[in-house]
Formats: sequence, structure tokens, C-alpha cells
Amino acid sequence: MLQARAAEPLGVGLAAGRADKKVVRSLSRADRRQIGVQSVEIAGRLLKTLAQLGGPQTLKDFSAVAGLSPAKAHRYLVSLIREGLIEQSAIDGRYDFGGAAREIGRAAINRLDIMRIGAPLLVDLRNVLQQTVFLGVWGNEGPTVLYWLDVPRPVSVIIRPGSILPLLTSALGLVCAAYLPPDLTKRRIAKEIAEHKRSGLDFAVKSQAQAARKLADVRARGFSLVRGDLIRGIDAMAVPVLDFKKDLVAVLAAVGPSKNIDVSSNGKSIRELKLAAKKFVSQIG
Repeated sequence: MLQARAAEPLGVGLAAGRADKKVVRSLSRADRRQIGVQSVEIAGRLLKTLAQLGGPQTLKDFSAVAGLSPAKAHRYLVSLIREGLIEQSAIDGRYDFGGAAREIGRAAINRLDIMRIGAPLLVDLRNVLQQTVFLGVWGNEGPTVLYWLDVPRPVSVIIRPGSILPLLTSALGLVCAAYLPPDLTKRRIAKEIAEHKRSGLDFAVKSQAQAARKLADVRARGFSLVRGDLIRGIDAMAVPVLDFKKDLVAVLAAVGPSKNIDVSSNGKSIRELKLAAKKFVSQIG
């Protein structure tokens, strides 16, 4: 377990909404290069302390374990309550995690589960298909590459984990757009369509009607396919991982040079991707 520190971390930052003017002169060279925001560190300490303690806490006990005075801890707790990270009971005044903190915790656990299950499946996929494969999810910024495994080639396709891909010209994006609730994707789809029109290039999707037909086709076939849409000479396909509620959990994809990857509807690539998706679903807790 993480131990709560007794002394405040060195740094320069904001405290209780006021700029802290004190400059610590005993910083090492490494510390000078990594000065952070002190108020954020203290708030983080309070959250970590609460995670270590067994249930809701009084202000006196909570602040003592965190190594803060009750008055100072209270100022930070007020801000954390406003952000939904902490809640205070109206009955006994004790503090516990709020809805926002629980949501963050669930998201973190889900991502850990996705990586735990998806990583070994990707290894098997890469070895069977001898193609570059990756695992994607819908993130805060859109279709996001979570994990990527390449194969040695004279020319490799490299998209780093954390890369954000477009909705309408990437295999990952098309699956996200086809299976997620429209409210999550409609504004981004409209923006991409407008960009396609302005570009003057020969994009396959230049209207809402074309986008609707494309996404309906993805759902009907159970996979997406792009042929040089994102990178010329590179084809990619992706399948959804749907939980028991038919909600999109993750996306499995394969990508490779047009001449070397089987993109047929009943070909080996699609069969293996769909099989991996079934295995993924069977392991979801």
C-alpha cells in the first residue's frame, strides 16, 4: 500500500485558491526540472489516504493520517467535493469517495481488464496472421489505439499506443462509429465529413447519408474494412468486442500492405479476428 507522507511535498503551487509565494531554496537539480503544482499533489495525497482507510472518515482522523491540519484538509476537501471526487455525509459529516472518483476507478479497472485480456490475444493473432495487429478503445478524444504489435517488414506500419484515429477513414474508427451510441459520435462524424468536402480529395464518405450506409454495412458484416483510406497502400480491418449487453468494449484490428493482407469477407484475417473477439468476450468478468 502507498503510505501517506507526513510532510508536504516540496514545490511551488496554489494553496486554497491563493498563489503560494514561498520559494523553496533547497531544491535539488532534479526537483528544479520537475516543479509541480503543490495543491494538486496535496489533493492527490488526500484521495490516496482515503483509499487506504477503511470506510468513511471524520475530518479529524482523515487529516491526521494525511499529515495535514484539519483546517487545511477541509479547504482541499471543499474543492474535491465540488468536483465530485469526495462526498460528505449529511448524517454524520464523514467523508468518503464521490461519484466522480468511483467513475474514474471503474474506468481504470476496465482498462486494466482490457489490456490483461487483449494483450495475449493480440500475440496469438499476430503469430497466426503474420500481420500487424492492435487493440483499440473509444477514449475521451475518440478512437484510441491502446496496444499495438508489429511484424518485422522492410516497411512497417507504426501507430503508437495513444494515437487517436479518425472515425470514417480508419478501421478502428468505423467500428466505434457503427457500434457506439450516435450521441457520442455524431458531432465528430459531421466534422470529418466537412473536412472531407473541403479537402477536394476523393474520400468515400462525403455526406451523412453515405456515412449512415457505411456504418450500416459495418454492422451487417460484423467488421470494418479500409483500403488505403487512411494510408495509401495500407489496408486494415477491425471487429467489435461486444459484451453481453451488446455494448462496445474494445476493437481488435489487423493492418498490413495491400498486397500482403487477406481482406476478403470470409478470409483468414476476418475469421481469426472474429474468433479472437469471441475469446475476449468469454473472458470479460
